[in-house]
Amino acid sequence: MTAGEDWNAYKKLVMSELDRISSRIGLLEKKIDLLRGDVIMLKIKSGVWGLMAGLIPVTIAMIAKAI
Repeated sequence: MTAGEDWNAYKKLVMSELDRISSRIGLLEKKIDLLRGDVIMLKIKSGVWGLMAGLIPVTIAMIAKAI
């Protein structure tokens, strides 16, 4: 093999690895977007549950004061 042939083979290997890595990064970005949506939903749910948990003692206190 000549130096030019070695370089072409190495160039093909590098380019194929870069393509593979690029596609893997794309998949990771999609998974991160899905996880971001899940985190947002969990934040909303925890806020609602926190609100409900805070309303219970306030409601009981208001009823006790009214009696």
